[in-house]
Amino acid sequence: MLHRIPWVAIRRRGSSIDANRTSVATRIASMSASHASLTDITAADVAHSDAKWTPVRNHFGITAFGVNAYTARNTGDRLIGEHDHADPTDEQHQELYFVHTGHARFQVDGQDVDAPAGTFVSALDVKTIRSAVALSDNTIVLVIGAEPGAPYEVTPAERAELAAAGLPATPA
Repeated sequence: MLHRIPWVAIRRRGSSIDANRTSVATRIASMSASHASLTDITAADVAHSDAKWTPVRNHFGITAFGVNAYTARNTGDRLIGEHDHADPTDEQHQELYFVHTGHARFQVDGQDVDAPAGTFVSALDVKTIRSAVALSDNTIVLVIGAEPGAPYEVTPAERAELAAAGLPATPA
């Protein structure tokens, strides 16, 4: 396994690495990695979904792409509200959905997509109209999105949802 080591994590004395220091792997982990289960991350209600919204990106402070989870408590709950990203004043995200648990039905440009656990559904064209409904209780869908070729920015909609949930936006 290849481990990339940031130059600041290595301290040299002469030509050898100082073995008396905390291991490089431990220092790298503390600088660049963390973990949490979905239930460790504060979830909130949002207007565009019946499901609980879990702001995964915000929890980890990810700045390269958006990633959130939606948990439908009941069969029939709206997981992903109908939307597209065609308005040029909105974020122009491509989105990838992953059904982690349960079962969902996506509508993608009017076509039904049956999505049991383990299914990926993509919406690459910003004009694609997409939505999803839970077909079983406790369905969890992970959503990953970003604008191709552009630096990722936290959207005004996400900032508003975080504020409504009483959570600070990360990064600010």
